[in-house]
Amino acid sequence: MLFIKKTISHDPTIYINITSKMESGQAPEGKENWFVMVNVASDVRMSEAAVINTYRKNIIAKLNRILQADIDPLIETETVLHPAKIEEETASYAGAIYGTSSNSRKAAFVRHPNFSPATRGLYFAGGSVHPGGGIPLCLKSAEITSRIIVNDMRKQKLHE
Repeated sequence: MLFIKKTISHDPTIYINITSKMESGQAPEGKENWFVMVNVASDVRMSEAAVINTYRKNIIAKLNRILQADIDPLIETETVLHPAKIEEETASYAGAIYGTSSNSRKAAFVRHPNFSPATRGLYFAGGSVHPGGGIPLCLKSAEITSRIIVNDMRKQKLHE
């Protein structure tokens, strides 16, 4: 639904991280710092206030249901990062934090390589290049890229 119709789910998957639970100083004394993430389509409409408000209401309603509490009045400060804002702040195309869409069967085969075929000595690692997004794959990407760099350096030494 999200990636095909680009519509807002009434029951979105929600990822929550509260670092203040494990590390003091991450939030004021007696408070918590919630990082709440939901998937959205990389679509300019996702940055419109009405869309953001609808998504927010759906997220709060789901959290209220799960926690059996009204959390909205407990929110003191809030920052919303939507695709347009992410693109503006990180220069990631369309605000896609993992690069181009990876929702097709061919996606794994068309990811950007870990090196530039056009610019010698330019290498890439991370979620938007081979092998893909997510922490384990980003670490694998760094490993692959470091091997490519070492091999290129060995080849260069052989030609000197």
